[in-house]
Amino acid sequence: MKAHRSLFIYFLFLSSLVTAVGQDVVAAKLESDLIKETARQQYTVVKGDTLWDISGQFLKHPWKWPEIWHENAQIENPHLIYPGDLIILQFVGGAPRLTLVRNRKLSPEIKYLPHVSANEVVPLAVINRFLTYAQFRSFSEVNTAPSILSGAEDQMLIGLNDEFYTLATMQDAEYGVFRQEDDYLDPITRDVLGVRLSHLGEAHLARQDEGIATLKAISAKQAFPRGDKILGTQQTILLEKISPKAPVQSIEGHVVAVENMTLFAGQMDIIAINKSKQSGVQVGDILNIFSPGKAVQDDQGSLTVQLLDRRIGLAVILSIYKKMAYAIVMKAVSPVQAGDILKSPED
Repeated sequence: MKAHRSLFIYFLFLSSLVTAVGQDVVAAKLESDLIKETARQQYTVVKGDTLWDISGQFLKHPWKWPEIWHENAQIENPHLIYPGDLIILQFVGGAPRLTLVRNRKLSPEIKYLPHVSANEVVPLAVINRFLTYAQFRSFSEVNTAPSILSGAEDQMLIGLNDEFYTLATMQDAEYGVFRQEDDYLDPITRDVLGVRLSHLGEAHLARQDEGIATLKAISAKQAFPRGDKILGTQQTILLEKISPKAPVQSIEGHVVAVENMTLFAGQMDIIAINKSKQSGVQVGDILNIFSPGKAVQDDQGSLTVQLLDRRIGLAVILSIYKKMAYAIVMKAVSPVQAGDILKSPED
């Protein structure tokens, strides 16, 4: 009986809270630069929601979530948001605030449910997984790198603990073995921006003779055939935080490639773009994605009309190199592909 009464009191409190702020919300959000006019007063989190999805229920620009998020110190793990949690929009002193209401205790079962961090607008786990395994090098670096000449026993395929030869003078003790994949081509100039590589394993320098190095495979995801490239290893710098923001200067570029091994990217997929350090882009920069407008003829075939570019998504820069950069697609209403246009947000 007492439990039912407590539950009744909780829902009575919640109802009165929403009602009390309701009229203020309707009036205040019309004047807010942050809150959408169509924003709801509350939203119940569902399985599969990202923080970007949740933020988009309320904000004109989802990346501005940290500006109005207010942790509820009265609940357990207020920085984690679980399916079933209630996010409420309030205005305090005229300023918008989002806060979390949780109507149940976090049991061990609930704690293992998929959840999102209220402190990560951009999912670091997805990004760091990509940065750990992605291999990108300049065209000149790959072109001049030594290749596997043959196995020590003249075998065609090199396996774990096998020794192999390369025509080079090696200076370091450890090297990576890579397979050269596609070139990253600028869709406008057709310049080579870099080379995508597949990391096959690691090798240790066993001995160096005059002009010929002998290496030993110390790890192998698969066998190395003759011709695979040998390159120095690079330390992967994992990100601890990305703070999305509008670019400092106006940026316009194009999608170079999609990194999910298909032709099209969707939400949370990684794309390569033809903007770089020299272009002024920074980690966290937000770019709108547009599908290029096509030229079409009227039904008489006498007039050609150039259609407008159509905005289809939004991406955040996550890693920058000399000639290109990687970005994560945070929103996509249509498939994103190579050749799509990238522009700075206008507002």
